[in-house]
This record gives sequence, structure tokens and C-alpha cells, in this order.
Amino acid sequence: MVTETSELGPSFVRRHHVHYDVRDELVVEGDERRKVGYRVRIWGVLPESGLLPGDAAESPFARELLALAEEVVPAEREGSTISVEPPVPALYESRVVVGADEIALDIRLVHGSFGDCASGAAEDRCLRLIRHALESLGAQQKD
Repeated sequence: MVTETSELGPSFVRRHHVHYDVRDELVVEGDERRKVGYRVRIWGVLPESGLLPGDAAESPFARELLALAEEVVPAEREGSTISVEPPVPALYESRVVVGADEIALDIRLVHGSFGDCASGAAEDRCLRLIRHALESLGAQQKD
């Protein structure tokens, strides 16, 4: 997990207005929807403007945001599969800094190997640990 002395610690989170949101990960089969886990989307404000979406997703900043996401993932997974997905080549208008662009990446947290079972207590615990790690760095949840 990220420590106070890490380059990707609280100063990185503050400087880039890192925040997150949480969504249910659902599997849809016909008319049935089954919750298999969560997606934690981590957002960060780009340090420079004028980047194209593809350039932003491949930028040093995107690599730092990806490293931050990897560091907040708990080692104890208790039967859950957690994957950190790289940023997609897209820019989003920032919800926290007027006139700035953000990029986002997802931490996918599902039960079992492929999210083939309904989520349960293990995924809830992993989500709490990820939230705690992000909030201890100063990242706020913005849903």
C-alpha cells in the first residue's frame, strides 16, 4: 500500500485532485441482473492541457495514476479477483477543476476468477480496504 513517503502519496493526490467513485459490477443475462463485484474508478486531473486522448492515456501521468491504483489494491483478496485496468484513451471534463481535463482508470473487483458468482463479504472487505487506502491519501469519493 502507499505510504506517506511514497512519491505517489498525499502530495500526488492533492496536486492532481485525485478522487474516485464506486459502481456495482453487474452481469446481465436476459432479464436478470446479478451483482458480481465493484468497479472503483480513479480520476486524476491532467497536469497539462492540450494533450490528445491517446497521448494522455500513454503519458507519464497515466503511468503514475496506474501505479497509485496498483498500490492501493489489498494483498489479501480472499477469493476475489482484482484487476487494475489501464486508462482508456479518453479525456473527461473535470468535475473538480474548472476548465481542466481528467483521465480515469478502473479497479475491477469481482468474486471468483471471472465474476462468475454473486459478490459477497470478501468483495465488500476488499472495497473497504481500497476506500480506506485512497481516503488515507486524501482522495475523496465523488459519486
